Amino acid sequence: MLIPFPFIGGLASGLAMAVSGASARRAGGPAAENARSALNWGLTYLMVSTVLLVMHFVLLITLTSQGTASTGFFPLGIPITLYFAVSLLHVVLVIIGTVRVSSGGVMRVPFAIPFARA
Repeated sequence: MLIPFPFIGGLASGLAMAVSGASARRAGGPAAENARSALNWGLTYLMVSTVLLVMHFVLLITLTSQGTASTGFFPLGIPITLYFAVSLLHVVLVIIGTVRVSSGGVMRVPFAIPFARA
């Protein structure tokens, strides 16, 4: 989902995957398995993204309120770097999942937190 505001598009896509995964779970067979996987990964991505963004702003406020402004990108940039890495992983997983599911397969993300079980 492309939204022209920084970080909002990533959060919206995680939420959209969670909602569509939850609504498609009623179907049977591979569709239900793919919906469960999309729900789990969407919620995992949404949670990790939100934690990293909050961590960035907490670190930003903490460092600037103490008067010790960082002169370099790090340590302030660590949460943002991790956020972009997770977002890149999200794009790769969506592409792999689209290819696998379009050929009739089932997409499983082994490191997604299992919010919805079989």
